[in-house]
Order: sequence, then C-alpha cells, then structure tokens
Amino acid sequence: MASSVETFTKLCKAEALLWQSDEKSLHDAVDWLQAYAVEQGLVADLGQDEVQRIMGSAFAAVRDDLGGWRP
Repeated sequence: MASSVETFTKLCKAEALLWQSDEKSLHDAVDWLQAYAVEQGLVADLGQDEVQRIMGSAFAAVRDDLGGWRP
C-alpha cells in the first residue's frame, strides 16, 4: 500500500500533467493539492515547506521554460 506521501506525490504529478495539457489552470491545480494536503494531515506531518517542495517538483518537471520534460 502506498504511503500518503507517495499518493500525494503521484497526485501532484497528475495535476501537473493536467495543467501542462491546459486541462486545468495552475491555480485550480495547486489550490486542490493544498486542500488535499491539509485534509490528509500532510501539512501537519511534513510541514508546509515540504508540501510546497513536492508540488513544486512535480510542476517544474513539466515546464518547458525550466528545461523539464514533456511526455
């Protein structure tokens, strides 16, 4: 069974791909992920900085202007 951090990381990657393909706005994706992290206790367990680092890594990976990859 995947840990809550692994699940969150996968959700961040999925939301980043939705943003990359213009199916979701950046604000909607990040707002949803933040709410999920709070609801699941990840902010309390990991801290806000780590939650933002996980989100940032997922979105940076799909940004062309940062040299990220595009599937």
